[in-house]
Amino acid sequence: MTSNLSSRYLDGNMHPADALAEVRQQMAELKKIEAELREQILSDVSSRSGQMYKAEVVLSAQRRIDPAAVAELIGDMEKVKRSFDVTFVLLKKIEVEA
Repeated sequence: MTSNLSSRYLDGNMHPADALAEVRQQMAELKKIEAELREQILSDVSSRSGQMYKAEVVLSAQRRIDPAAVAELIGDMEKVKRSFDVTFVLLKKIEVEA
């Protein structure tokens, strides 16, 4: 599928600005479809196994630093800002059904 897309947009048949706009429009449409399919999978346990793929819901726990509590204990957050990074994680696991 992607090889057809690459030749369609990257081989010079379209001006790069037009191709970029079209790709972004398609991505927006695909994100809406993805959200709808994800909601179906999350709401119905029986819809998680397809013919080719199996979707699993994975729950995780993470420890996070409370900036307000650190500021209360230490004072200025700038003193410790370089010591940690904030990372937002969304886990999705798709397995190939054997």
